[in-house]
Amino acid sequence: MLVVILVILGNVPLALASSSSSTSSSASSSGVITSGPLPSGIFFTDISGNYSEYDIVELAQADIIPVPSDLLFHPNQPITRLNFTDWVSRALELPPSTKPLSATFKDASQVPSADQGLVAAAVQAGLIQGEPGDVFDPSGVITRAQAATIFGRYLESKGQQPNTLYFQVFADGNTIPAWAAPASILFANALVHGEVCGQPSVCFEPNQDTTRAQAATLIVRVLSYLTANYHQPPLSQPTSTAPFLMGMWDSTSQEAYANLTTYGAASINWLVMGGYDILPDGTLSGFDSEETLQWAAAHPSVQTWVMVQALGAPYINFLSSPSEQEAIIQSVVAVVQRAGYAGVNFDIEEVPASEASAYLTFITNAANALHAIGAKISIDVVPETASSVGDSWALAYNYPALGSIVDYLCMMVYDYHYPGGAPGPISPISDDESAIQYAISVMPAQKVILGVANYGYIWNTSNDSAIGYWESGMENEAALHDATITNNSEYEESTFTYTSGGNTFVGWFVDATDIAYRLDLAKEMGIGGVIAWRMDYGNDWWSVWAQDLATWH
Repeated sequence: MLVVILVILGNVPLALASSSSSTSSSASSSGVITSGPLPSGIFFTDISGNYSEYDIVELAQADIIPVPSDLLFHPNQPITRLNFTDWVSRALELPPSTKPLSATFKDASQVPSADQGLVAAAVQAGLIQGEPGDVFDPSGVITRAQAATIFGRYLESKGQQPNTLYFQVFADGNTIPAWAAPASILFANALVHGEVCGQPSVCFEPNQDTTRAQAATLIVRVLSYLTANYHQPPLSQPTSTAPFLMGMWDSTSQEAYANLTTYGAASINWLVMGGYDILPDGTLSGFDSEETLQWAAAHPSVQTWVMVQALGAPYINFLSSPSEQEAIIQSVVAVVQRAGYAGVNFDIEEVPASEASAYLTFITNAANALHAIGAKISIDVVPETASSVGDSWALAYNYPALGSIVDYLCMMVYDYHYPGGAPGPISPISDDESAIQYAISVMPAQKVILGVANYGYIWNTSNDSAIGYWESGMENEAALHDATITNNSEYEESTFTYTSGGNTFVGWFVDATDIAYRLDLAKEMGIGGVIAWRMDYGNDWWSVWAQDLATWH
């Protein structure tokens, strides 16, 4: 039985945000991995300690905001109208519109082509009305009143009514303009906070620019509110597990959703959606993807799970607190019951050996709580071999103990070479085999899931810096530089080399042919399946995925 998974997972100023760049479209179209976490887990480098830090990371993981190549977010800069509109459209999952923007705004030509559909979608939804003179003013800024009004208009579409009496919760409430009445809906639901403007007064400051950090926090608050109050009816999940499950970990990006709707029905029967994070303060934060849940409801044969993530310190602080562990488990159970998820995938990374016992306790208690409501549990772990189980980085992930508790154990067998190190294969197939051999020696083979990569890196060998690309991006870069892609039979990975600007560049990645080798390996060794990282890439893999799934129907 082979399983292959798809993972589609205090008082602060008013939040709203966007990129300082004039463009915030996802880079999936070009193949470069610049939105969401990079394969090595890199996020922004200038947000540490900012009150909105974890909201920014959460939105980056969800591909609502992009991570540029310089890894700078500029949290205190004002947000532009273009970038805020892009973020809102992605956050609210508005389908990009094909209506010409020129029919609405005289300065439509100033909106980059990659952003036109997102801006038009916000206009079509009645969220954006433009500036006087029928212009959009993409480089202009969004005020706090405008930001709150945009989301207030969306909540109006959900049936909520404005009540300007709520403006009076702020000392300067009488300065909020009449056109901002929809913003009062956010005030009524405590989705925005003001600034202290003298003791004990608090002001909203409606005409102040909205910063990027404020934007991020507002978006997370609104999405969490929508998830809690306007969620889809609970999913009707399969009563039994299919003999062969296939899919990928994934984000909720528009590119991912497009692939899901185009290829998903024929290619997967297990969908694991990213969406929730354990924060350093021991709370669970996140939101569901309404459009993905709607797709899942229309495809009841597909098991739909949710991912809960904690990517190392300080996110794993909760392990040292039994009360925080219990609170998180209860919050996760509530998420599962509200949406009807079939299970939870816990991606808790970089657990030190000193927390091994606490981690095992958490997973044990979480498994008991989920099994009690008929849900399943899987965990993501580092790959181990018979010779590495005693290494410090592996000690917390006790395969024999964990394997007796969880339904599936997903081995992340990739990033053997990464940015900052020398060029080399991402996931040599010999390492896949060694990891499988150890896992099936200490736990039932059907619980073992092989995690595979569908991306690659191109290294500049002069300094070992590297940029991550999806499979299609790697192929595009090779073609752009007239580089010949060859398959390395030792590693069963694709590679190429080229020179540019006097430097030598080396690329390694897993393509559709390479994934076929890993599917064959998983079958030959009788494990539970294969899980691939994300689905917002080209269509080369989907034919392999669909053909393999079809053999098990």
